[in-house]
Amino acid sequence: MDEALFYRETSGIIYIKAQGHITANTCADLKTRVFARLEAKPPVEDILIDLGDCEYMDSTFMGLLVGFNKRFLRQSEKPLSLLRPNETCSKLLRTIGVLRLVNVRTDTITFPEPMENINTGHKAGTRLILNAHEDLIELSDENEQRFGVLRTILKDGLANEDDDQAPDIPD
Repeated sequence: MDEALFYRETSGIIYIKAQGHITANTCADLKTRVFARLEAKPPVEDILIDLGDCEYMDSTFMGLLVGFNKRFLRQSEKPLSLLRPNETCSKLLRTIGVLRLVNVRTDTITFPEPMENINTGHKAGTRLILNAHEDLIELSDENEQRFGVLRTILKDGLANEDDDQAPDIPD
């Protein structure tokens, strides 16, 4: 099954459907879309993320879910909902500490059709991956141990990217 993320908003509810192996490669457009919507008016009433067809998710996607939840909680005071996660995804989410933050539902909710496939090929940048992992690190000391070295590498990479983009200053 190909990795894909589908998106739709209607009546103040954001619907996201994850399919296949969800990795950083599919996260850039989703982050942009959801964060922009959470900053707009009228406020979002609910975020429903269907994981029924998600076979695997990487730490960047899990960190993004934490970021969505943090921003959504600021405006709604309720967590987002993960629908029908399989055993593999549930174990990953539990190990990282995401399951204790969100509402997990096993009921079937009919998502509106058509849903937009938001895989436009934009690759996740260093900053997106860093921010996602910083959100995960905030959850536990165990996550600090899991992702601390990666955070350091990403910060160094980001600093080098910034240096590469700085204008040349003559001596």
